[in-house]
Amino acid sequence: MKAQYENKVISSLMLYIDHKLCMRGEAYTNYSSFFYEGSQVYSNIFNYSAPFKQFVMDESIPNANVLSGVNVKSGQWHFLTPGTSGLHSINHTQGATHFTTHVTGQERISGDYAVKDFNIYLTNLSEQEILFETKFHTRPKVHEAVSGLAADAETYPAIFVKSNGSKNEPFSFGGSDKTIIEARMIVLADSAFLLDASCSILRDCVKEIVPTISESLPFNALGAYTGQAYNYTGIATGTGVFIDKAFVSKNVGGGYNNLNPDVHAAFVDFELVETRKPRQFTVGSQ
Repeated sequence: MKAQYENKVISSLMLYIDHKLCMRGEAYTNYSSFFYEGSQVYSNIFNYSAPFKQFVMDESIPNANVLSGVNVKSGQWHFLTPGTSGLHSINHTQGATHFTTHVTGQERISGDYAVKDFNIYLTNLSEQEILFETKFHTRPKVHEAVSGLAADAETYPAIFVKSNGSKNEPFSFGGSDKTIIEARMIVLADSAFLLDASCSILRDCVKEIVPTISESLPFNALGAYTGQAYNYTGIATGTGVFIDKAFVSKNVGGGYNNLNPDVHAAFVDFELVETRKPRQFTVGSQ
């Protein structure tokens, strides 16, 4: 099935939040590290991961080191970009590089990149599953790790974006409805400062428009960078949904306060509104 209206709205909201935190909050730190060999997920693709994830991939963020290539030692150090000398692609979300050849030996691959203060995930899990039943790894506060992170390792601080429901209300004659989507961000931080700062940015997004991004992102089937840059401001140019309401709840209640005391949690709820004609259909439309 092709992506529908709500799929595009929630995906666009995730990209919008990611951009807001990095731009307004400068929520990233520039690092340099080696990349370490990880498990092979796909045939003929070898993975080498950094000790951190996720990387900033948005080139519109000032002063962030967006990883566009890596240094590989073969006698001497060489800077490689995707498509050269076995470097297949760079996966900013996974904090990893993909090679078509096996790079043997320790400390052979290195790179300069920006690590986001908050990982951003789309989810359909319940709040209870995220807060109680999912094991998260704390991102190191200093560069002390000596191995790469596994592809399936989820680290926090993190923000989980989900839809909590939606409805259409009649708006005007001619078939126009007001579509209302209730979106929730589940914020997990490792300090009260980081929780307050992120919730402040999200709360202040009220009355802004989230552009709906309908075009394909410039990544391959692995979700990785192959040479075509990703620039949020370059693709977030269309109309979209209006953030009509934003509400922050740090007293998450319902037993959630028994969460690990090292995890600082909050819910941020958006009411997204857009006027549209949902019953007007033509081939190729939504």
